[in-house]
Amino acid sequence: MCFFSLSLLLFRFVLSPLHIKCDHLNNIPFKLNYVSLWGEENMMILDQNNEVQLTFNQYSGSGFTSRQQYGSGVFSMEIKMPQKDSTAVITTFYLISDGGPTRDEIDFEFLGGNNERPYILHTNIFTNGYGNREQQIHLWFDPTLDFHNYTLLWNEKQLVFFVDEIPIRVFKNTTNKGGSYFTKAMKIDATIWTSPWGSGGIPINWNDAPFQAHYKGFGINGCQTQSISTNITQCNSSRYWWNHEKFWELNYQQIQAYKNVRDKYLIYDYCAKQPQNLECSQRSNNFHY
Repeated sequence: MCFFSLSLLLFRFVLSPLHIKCDHLNNIPFKLNYVSLWGEENMMILDQNNEVQLTFNQYSGSGFTSRQQYGSGVFSMEIKMPQKDSTAVITTFYLISDGGPTRDEIDFEFLGGNNERPYILHTNIFTNGYGNREQQIHLWFDPTLDFHNYTLLWNEKQLVFFVDEIPIRVFKNTTNKGGSYFTKAMKIDATIWTSPWGSGGIPINWNDAPFQAHYKGFGINGCQTQSISTNITQCNSSRYWWNHEKFWELNYQQIQAYKNVRDKYLIYDYCAKQPQNLECSQRSNNFHY
């Protein structure tokens, strides 16, 4: 699997304290916080309930979902992607609300590849059912060789996507300017499946099936709500550490690491086609990253 070398500059920021990773979450058993979502026959629980293998084959994909829903928090998963030629195979970790066409959703979607076409990390955001906010990056490592950490920091001021504690995407709350932000409680889902859009129409290589993704780190730092319809403003309380002021913006070291990733590995940003979009202009003009 092809992958990209990481610059010394980025390594320097990896070693800087970003204060979001919680190693104790890795010791929480899967069944405490998650259940099968679909394709249970293709889900295997390993390592004394500390790891899950999701399989996709000619008959079915599979997935799991959180038992509870949340209105803010820091949501992490350690994932190792399928090996071999995983073209058109999509491995995911995301938050999603109820509500169908008016849903809120926050996506990590990993588009499989091969020796000629490296993995692509595709992210998207939906607020009140509106998406079309796709961004894509190449990863600076081979995600099939080992587990890597993927994290979402969500509070009332911003949403940040992290890869191994490095911020790769920031979505600010612009409702005071007429923009939109998350208003619904969301569950945590993880799935493996296929779609032609994930490979630009290149067909899946069934000769390399079955495709297996591995997940671990099942603890959750989130503001739990009673139901999907619960008003989530209670989850903005300062009693939750991720709502503290220092998490309202990236710090200096995070900004530099963020810029470095965007400069070197960004391959698509919806803002390039929507420069007048409030979210895009606010990001570039007011937030300096």
